[in-house]
Amino acid sequence: MSLSSGSRTPPTPASAPHHPTGAALGLSGLSVDLSQREGGVCDLAIMVVEARYERIHAALMLAVTACALGQHVVLFGMGAGVAAFCQNWDGLEQAERDAGRQEAGVAGIQDLRTALLEFEEASLLVCDSGLKAMKLPDEALVEGVACVGLPTFMDRAGTARLAVF
Repeated sequence: MSLSSGSRTPPTPASAPHHPTGAALGLSGLSVDLSQREGGVCDLAIMVVEARYERIHAALMLAVTACALGQHVVLFGMGAGVAAFCQNWDGLEQAERDAGRQEAGVAGIQDLRTALLEFEEASLLVCDSGLKAMKLPDEALVEGVACVGLPTFMDRAGTARLAVF
């Protein structure tokens, strides 16, 4: 048995798009174009299920750090967690905490989300049922965020490590 202490460099997907866009794809999300995942590797899957500032900030920090290390990350907003993927932050609880983070020299959630949208290693998704439950139209989402079903997230996440915020 051999143990390795070195870092792992993930393979680079050949053709998987990293910033899918589009409207909800049916009730279950099963109608999503499966070519989105062909050749793709996911190292870390993050589910955002709450709209509390601390949880969203932590999820985005984790995602940005993983992407900066070359890992492929899928973020998925469910229920109230879809607030993290909307153009405005109206649904975010304790949003006033962001100013304190920025004053301390820590990236705020807007900067973190913008960075994620620029990383090829990141895919941002929201659950179609979460968007409906929050009574939000597809147009509320930031450009570059795809609305899919839970089966699509599970398919994209594969056997990746999973973190829930």
